[in-house]
Amino acid sequence: MEINLKLNSLIFNEILPYLSYNNNYKRILELSLISKQSFQIIQNLLTHKFIIKLDPNNLINSMKKSKENNKYELFLIKYKELESIHFDHCNIYSKKIFKKIKSELLEQCEQLKKVIFKNANVDTLDETPTCDNFYEFRVLDLFWNTEQPPFSDDPEHQLAACGEFYTFNYSFEFLSRYPNLKKISISTSNNYINMHLEDLDGILRNCYSTVEAIKFDSHNTPHDFVGKVINSKSPAIKSFTVRLGNRNTSKLVANLFRKSEISTNNTLKVLKLRHYLDSATSYLNQEPTEFLKTLIGNQTLEKLGLELFKVSNSEKLSPLIQVPNITTLICNFESFETFLLHCNENHNITTLKIGWDTRYNPFLHDFDDNNVLVNAFSNFIKNNKSSLHSIIFPRLPDNNLKELINIERFCSSITLYYYK
Repeated sequence: MEINLKLNSLIFNEILPYLSYNNNYKRILELSLISKQSFQIIQNLLTHKFIIKLDPNNLINSMKKSKENNKYELFLIKYKELESIHFDHCNIYSKKIFKKIKSELLEQCEQLKKVIFKNANVDTLDETPTCDNFYEFRVLDLFWNTEQPPFSDDPEHQLAACGEFYTFNYSFEFLSRYPNLKKISISTSNNYINMHLEDLDGILRNCYSTVEAIKFDSHNTPHDFVGKVINSKSPAIKSFTVRLGNRNTSKLVANLFRKSEISTNNTLKVLKLRHYLDSATSYLNQEPTEFLKTLIGNQTLEKLGLELFKVSNSEKLSPLIQVPNITTLICNFESFETFLLHCNENHNITTLKIGWDTRYNPFLHDFDDNNVLVNAFSNFIKNNKSSLHSIIFPRLPDNNLKELINIERFCSSITLYYYK
């Protein structure tokens, strides 16, 4: 029997912002063409609220065509009203191109005062990336290797060239040229020209007061840097993602965070521990207990990522019960069932997420034993005594999703979410 569901137009207009959010421009355009009302709603969202997922040059060309054809009212963005534009991403543009983009945007957008890039790659030698505070950059994707070290100026380039690129004390002064920076993501190459730097103190010196999140994406975290972030007393840093490991990872992590006195840190809300990027290193990462004991007394951490640990016994997670402010946990595939058991014991946990770290394991996309997750969730539901409100899965094959949805129906207290 076929069932056709039709959304009431009022309901559709209510949910349209959610359907449109974080979509590419083509998809948003399709949604806007459903009705006159939907066009007006999305036009307002793109003009005043949404991040525009278009290259700046493409947007400029579209605005010019609209002007030439005298079709401003039919253009999806009311660019004459724009006071600021939020772009999704910024490529590495030369100073000349940045100035050209600024000039052409001001020519089309009469009220424009500022352009904000959500994510941006960095030209570390650009002395004025904001073009007199016209541009703002919220997230910088820092990337370096032996062919592209993080020089801040030509003199530093010349000094580093005289020694070893790996051991040179880079100033990271270029970060001070991005005054409204909120997040830094750090990467190096995943091949023979990689460059895992040990001295990153300059990062903290140059963005101490504004950066809220530091993430080691594809770069190992220097051990000393952990303590410097935790002890920085920066009022800004709220999130810290690290990659750690050695021949005894469990012991290393416990010692680092005990020494940094994380139990007294009162600013960090999110801490994520991920695998060291070196497949040749022998990890002993099955014992999270000593690390978790170092958190007892901390009153600000809310989200804890433990993808680094492969945990087979829920008792090893028991110190978390003494840190009631932690309400969200992130685990890896192998430990999902163990974490579910812990949630039955720890009623502070309301959200459990399965991590998807393809930087550490590039073959994770080929993981075909998704029934492990389905079976673990099915067994958990039968004996659920937890306070979980939501479980967040990575995007699974359709057949696994259907199984999870069928299981979810028998547990109205837990909502399942999925991410790519």
